Amino acid sequence: MKLFRKVVQTVGICCLTLSCVLSAQAAEKEIKMLFPDPFNAASLYPEGQVVGVYHASLDYNMRNHPALKGKYKMRWVGDIYKSPEDILNAVVTGAGHFTYTTPFFIEQFDSDWRVLLVPGMFKDMNHFIRAMDTPAWKEKQEKLAKTRGFRVLKWTNSIGNFFIFTNKGPANTLESLKNQKIRFAGQQAYANAFKALGLIGVAMPYTEVVSSLQTNLIDGVLDNIFAHEYYDMPRTAKHVIPYHFGVMPQALVVNSQWWDSLPDKERETLEFIIELTDAQKYFDENEASLLEWWKTNPDGNVVEMSPETLAEWNRLIKDANKDYIKDIDSALIEAIRSTENQ
Repeated sequence: MKLFRKVVQTVGICCLTLSCVLSAQAAEKEIKMLFPDPFNAASLYPEGQVVGVYHASLDYNMRNHPALKGKYKMRWVGDIYKSPEDILNAVVTGAGHFTYTTPFFIEQFDSDWRVLLVPGMFKDMNHFIRAMDTPAWKEKQEKLAKTRGFRVLKWTNSIGNFFIFTNKGPANTLESLKNQKIRFAGQQAYANAFKALGLIGVAMPYTEVVSSLQTNLIDGVLDNIFAHEYYDMPRTAKHVIPYHFGVMPQALVVNSQWWDSLPDKERETLEFIIELTDAQKYFDENEASLLEWWKTNPDGNVVEMSPETLAEWNRLIKDANKDYIKDIDSALIEAIRSTENQ
């Protein structure tokens, strides 16, 4: 009889424990991180690497942090939405919670954002962050949250400084660059800068770049240095000109209605986790090491311009888009210029 009672008690405890576990699992809310590609594919290029870092950080803390444990769980959704535009709009409509974006995609909601990708506007990512911390740009970001449905939680990193790569050398003077055909993504601001430098901009999909370089349809490409792997450089484009047109800032964004409705303690915990996670140093260090590798690679050449040529290069790039940005809110322009040398 005692043995029977003990067995019943044990079974009861086990059932109660299992019930608690199942209840806890059932209570966990699935948080979706949207991306155009599956996780294994996303890890092959800068945007995906950064989003993966933040996904992992959030996932770990949702499993372990006392304020979040048992309440949320992360899910990577990378096989439904096929472009950054799609995933941003999906977050706006509440089909997902987190994703990434850049000013290039925010521009569809507010044309003022195009100024952030104008060549010569920012000297580096630190300058960009200082500008985003000004009252004018904070107000601009808050307006997105209130009227467009998504909030910029953090400017996580620059995907990479944009350099020119070319297979025609020496490429160290404006004259030697004149009339070179350079592939770019088609942004008007870059086309304006190319024209000012005497270059010919050729808009084409990145999938066509390697074959176009090999057949001399184009002479080079504008991209970040991490693109050397999938463009097979420096074999296809020997010369890298490490004077950047600008940064390509990447942001972690969230559905603002969901985010603002979270309990204060949970939202503050998530804010702390996101702030603590850092990806920019990784990109800075890797860019520097790749440039050193390029210098020592017998197939590569890191171009060095004279101070006079570089000064003219910078002047032409900065002057190229005066008309393009003349209707931008002057307070936003002043916030960028006033933070350049802080």
